[in-house]
Amino acid sequence: MAYFPVGLVLLGMVAFFFVAIIAACLWEKRPVQPYYVPNEGDEYDASDDAEQANDEAEAVGYQYGGLCHDGKGRLYRVRYDFWIAPDQCTLAIVGSGTVAGIPVNGVSLYSPKDDDRFHWTTNNNGEQDLSGVTDHDTWPHLTFANLLRKHERRLAGGDPRPFPDDDPMAGYFEIRKRQADALVKDGLAYYLDENHAAWRYTLKGALKFYFVGTWIRPLSRGLRSIGLKRG
Repeated sequence: MAYFPVGLVLLGMVAFFFVAIIAACLWEKRPVQPYYVPNEGDEYDASDDAEQANDEAEAVGYQYGGLCHDGKGRLYRVRYDFWIAPDQCTLAIVGSGTVAGIPVNGVSLYSPKDDDRFHWTTNNNGEQDLSGVTDHDTWPHLTFANLLRKHERRLAGGDPRPFPDDDPMAGYFEIRKRQADALVKDGLAYYLDENHAAWRYTLKGALKFYFVGTWIRPLSRGLRSIGLKRG
């Protein structure tokens, strides 16, 4: 009976995921503003994890900002619940649903920094920002309440700017636009239309996305979990 060497099998798995991630990056169209407000009665149901996150957001005094769906295509059946902190300095997004039938859940917290960038704290380890517009920190599997504590620790000692009082969502879309502009400027992405409404990664950007998301940031999280890196 023939056996495949373990090293060859592992190499094959690494190669498969490398090709799959690069292909997805090069193929996926990424709108700068990918959300739409569903008609009343057509809203996707929130997952149990998202319901818990929404309850925890409300319990700490966050104000509900509205519900949107992902508008990138039929494969995306994802809802996003938006929350704003009492001091307007943090915007929380609770996402849940399915992508190509695969369940997804995630919480992201954004706060403007005093250096004109943004703190971004999330529990979704599939999220990446290569633009430098956000100071990105990932804590997989944390609940909303625990993630918020991590985020607030990052804000301590700084002087975060509040989101616009009349329209906090406008501040969030500013982040997305600045991220896209920075990626294009650095040759990591390109716009698909003259209005700069959507973009895709270049091969350079796709390769950077793979190595940062698959190797660099997981290694950093591993070092942090065993106490060799502060965070």
